[in-house]
Amino acid sequence: MKKEVPMAICFILAVLYVVANYFTGSKFITTLKTTLDDWFLIVTAWAVLVGTVNLTQIHGRRIRAKREGYVFSAWLLACLYGMMLVSILIFRSANAIGWKFMYNQLIAPMNATVYATLVFYIGSAAYRSFRMRSLEATILLVTAVVMMLGRVPLGRMLLGGRPYLGQMADWILSVPNSAGMRGIQIGACLGGLATALRIMLGIERGHLGGTGE
Repeated sequence: MKKEVPMAICFILAVLYVVANYFTGSKFITTLKTTLDDWFLIVTAWAVLVGTVNLTQIHGRRIRAKREGYVFSAWLLACLYGMMLVSILIFRSANAIGWKFMYNQLIAPMNATVYATLVFYIGSAAYRSFRMRSLEATILLVTAVVMMLGRVPLGRMLLGGRPYLGQMADWILSVPNSAGMRGIQIGACLGGLATALRIMLGIERGHLGGTGE
């Protein structure tokens, strides 16, 4: 019964949620969907709480023991609880504004700094990886060069101000890239649907603490 009852609850709720999402003609079904969405938010909030407690315990022990890199652990906890306290206490009359202020003024600039640093590592990795050892690698190399030069002013300067590389980069993004991304998204959706059906039917039982089927 330890597994049968959770499996039955999972199956019933899955069927109810599918019905609530695809059959919205009645008020009862709409109310049911809203209730299920609220439950999902509650579970998500508890998951965030558990993750916060877990991070606090792990990095708190590292700080107390002064292990290597404990300064970064202290900074992580300071950012975690700083964002929380600023949003709840300081901007208690406009929590959304406080959160957006912290995000736009601190997190966004730091993210930009990290990505700006990573571009050198990405360029180095691309130089080592994009070698014309095969036809596919050659196509990848040419595409990468067109994309990099087409997105920076240097590409237009090399062509005397002509926007050819920019137009080619736009075409690559809008045609081959879009087609590939749609294929990946369709495959991911089918994979997610198959996984959901396996969980719904009780074939996949990893979420119950087992090892699979």
